This record gives sequence, structure tokens and C-alpha cells, in this order.
Amino acid sequence: VERLRGIIPTVERVAHASRAAHVPIFASKFTIFTSPGGTPLGLDHIVKARPFLMREGFRLRDPGRELIPELPPPDYELDKPRFSAFHGTPLEVLLRSLDIDTVVLTGIVTHGGVEATARDALIRDFSVVILEDCVAAFDEELHVASLRGMGLYLTVMDSTAYLRALEQPRSGPLPR
Repeated sequence: VERLRGIIPTVERVAHASRAAHVPIFASKFTIFTSPGGTPLGLDHIVKARPFLMREGFRLRDPGRELIPELPPPDYELDKPRFSAFHGTPLEVLLRSLDIDTVVLTGIVTHGGVEATARDALIRDFSVVILEDCVAAFDEELHVASLRGMGLYLTVMDSTAYLRALEQPRSGPLPR
């Protein structure tokens, strides 16, 4: 958990700078929807790794599902029923309506939600930037392997390079 919390100050700096540059901020929260009787829906893909989710966690009104209080509030907050922020959410419609062609990803878990969202963005013809010091995972080896693999087909940079580029006239892989 400490590894995951360690990225918060850097993500906070990136969020404030992005907002100052008029880049919309999106936040997605993994959400487990339940039947009227309380049975979790559609968890087969994740229960193998996280069996406790059959009983608790990530439900709509669960404490601990809130966004991290140290971070500025997003412009758009999405409940995502799967790893990808695109699946089952209005994210693509919002991005296209805002004329955004590049997504910059931060968050957890690198080899889970971050990578799933990056892949979905790519197949939807968005450019993708992952800020390597603004993503984390419980397992460092999986984190590194995920960044290495994604780096083959999208942009992986650190927050310092992103913040520097944000101050320049638009060129290269930055949001518009």
C-alpha cells in the first residue's frame, strides 16, 4: 500500500499543472455493482486474484471508494465496472466531445486498470501517455513489466518531462 500511496504527491502536482493548462481531469473508480439481493455482478475475471471482492469492497456506497482527498477534484468522475475506464462508461463520448485526442494516464494498478485503459484508448485511436512516476502496483515486477510492454507502442515518460512539455506550445504527445 505504501508503494501505491507514494505516487500521490506527484499525481497532485500533475493534476494542478494540468488544470492550470486547461487540461480536463478525469477520475475513474473501479465499481462493483450488485444485484438487488447484494450479489456482486460480473466479477469472474477478478475474483481469482482478489477473492475477498465476492464479499466486500468497491461497492457504490462503500467507504474507501472515495477519491483520494489529497488530489484536486476531477472535472469528470466515472464509475467503471471493469478494469478499463472506457468499458461501460461515457469516457470516449466525453473525450471526443471535448475534442481531446491524447490521454495522459496516472493511477493504480499499472498492470490492471492503467494498462487496460491504455490499450482501450489505443484501439480507439487516441494517443496515450503514461506518466511512469504517477502509476503504481502492489507488485513491482508486474509494474515494471507492464510499463516496458506498453512502452513499445505508446509514450511512457516521467512527470517532470510532462510538466516541462505542458509549458511549451503543443507539440508531440500532449493533450489538446
